[in-house]
Amino acid sequence: MPELESLIEQKLIEQLIYGDSQWTYRPDLKTEADLWNNFKYILEQNNKDRLDGELLSDSEFEQVKNQLQFSTFYKAGEWLVGENGKVMVHVQRDTKKLHLVVMNHEHIAGGSSVYEVINQYSALKDDEDAASRGRRFDVTLMINGLPMIHIELKNRQHSYMEAFNQIKKYIGEGQFRGIFSAVQMFVISNGVDTKYFSAASDTELKKEFISGWVDRNNQPVSDYIDFAKNVLKIPQAHEMIARYTVLDNEAKRLILLRPYQIHAIEAIREASRTGKSGFVWHTTGSGKTLTSYKATRNLLMDIPALDKAIFLIDRKDLDEQTNTSFSSYSQNDSIDVDNTDNVTDLKNKLKSSDRQMIVTTIQKMQILISKRLKEGTAEYNRLRGLKIAFVVDDERVIIRTKLEKPSKIKGLALI
Repeated sequence: MPELESLIEQKLIEQLIYGDSQWTYRPDLKTEADLWNNFKYILEQNNKDRLDGELLSDSEFEQVKNQLQFSTFYKAGEWLVGENGKVMVHVQRDTKKLHLVVMNHEHIAGGSSVYEVINQYSALKDDEDAASRGRRFDVTLMINGLPMIHIELKNRQHSYMEAFNQIKKYIGEGQFRGIFSAVQMFVISNGVDTKYFSAASDTELKKEFISGWVDRNNQPVSDYIDFAKNVLKIPQAHEMIARYTVLDNEAKRLILLRPYQIHAIEAIREASRTGKSGFVWHTTGSGKTLTSYKATRNLLMDIPALDKAIFLIDRKDLDEQTNTSFSSYSQNDSIDVDNTDNVTDLKNKLKSSDRQMIVTTIQKMQILISKRLKEGTAEYNRLRGLKIAFVVDDERVIIRTKLEKPSKIKGLALI
């Protein structure tokens, strides 16, 4: 006898709120009015100082709500990048402008972050269409009162693709509007097959974008409870939104990294804490450029002591597509990404006091070090004292081993 969908839903919620998962179940939040009131309360609690102890008036909160009516999931993603890691709304109070923090991505798993689970939410009904009817959403995960991850469930008699088609239908009906227009990630499951994908319009959703999860040993994680343990607990779920979502400015779509990319970047983060180097293997077409971008970007964000993070690539591979991709990914990011026109430009960017991510060629770096810097000069000492992380994209990268024997590795090198 297959499990009922309601029982799968109940067990999922129990797992999400169990132990150190950090989600709080809110069975009282069922309507959009409930969610707005809850969001308002969290916003006020997290901004007591900025509000000078005075709660938001109805008209002031209408200003907030107007800023959270996103026309696309991508627009929501642009806003969620934040300003220096802080996602803000702005309210005019008499002659004073209030800048209120909705979410602080530096407070993952702590600080001002509030993690809540709701289920059986009554989606908006279109009053102008007599034939329309309200929908009920299965399970939704909210960060600081905003729906971020939505989960649709089926029982084992049905394919997970039925949940995918259901989400697609709901999007087409306009159900994901209002406060639900902020959603960034969808999860679908029939209990034994569980997948995830980034939020997009119904016409842009394609089954090719659906991804399963694998653990660090490349073992599939398909059971919905195991998926919740691996992906949906805190901090992992918040990091999926804050760290492992990329905005492709050219295509105007959200990209959620696949598990092997996330595992690679997390391994780089762990290695960087002890100053270790390493390699990431990527096959053709597996998203090496995207991994390179996020790995380099996250190093700069994660290690305050770093002055620069440099992405090195071989000259012959530095084609227009690579530059275009990096420029597109960084357009809405919270850090500066600069390409170098020549060796002098590279030197000037290194001398700059700005913490930035630099994209340049191995050849330019080699010329700078071997020919353009004179040992003992102030310029030499300045650059020599920089703390820099290098990510190298080159099939012929040569790294000397402890025995001083060159070794060649295909892929991405962190040195």
